[in-house]
Amino acid sequence: MIQLTEILGKSIAILHSDGLKIYDAIMEELVTNGTVELNFEGISTCTTAFLNASLGKVLINSPKSTALIQILNADNSTLEKIEWVKENALDQARREAREESLREYLENA
Repeated sequence: MIQLTEILGKSIAILHSDGLKIYDAIMEELVTNGTVELNFEGISTCTTAFLNASLGKVLINSPKSTALIQILNADNSTLEKIEWVKENALDQARREAREESLREYLENA
């Protein structure tokens, strides 16, 4: 389980640079255990900048990992932001996959 307050050392999750720390922890946990529990207990403020740098980056790089990440103890505001970040990240991942397919098709045409 990844306890955000333990890694961040504070009760706010607002900075992009802090999100990158959590991204590294998520990726390590996925490799080690195959699943991740992301515990927001004690987090009083969370921004989309933080979530984009952590969860969003994971989903862009590995869209299928959305089913492997469980969110614990997040308040409603944070849950809404997480859903928004997920949708945007997965849309971006799909868009990048389509662009890559089109690029490959045009190169081979």
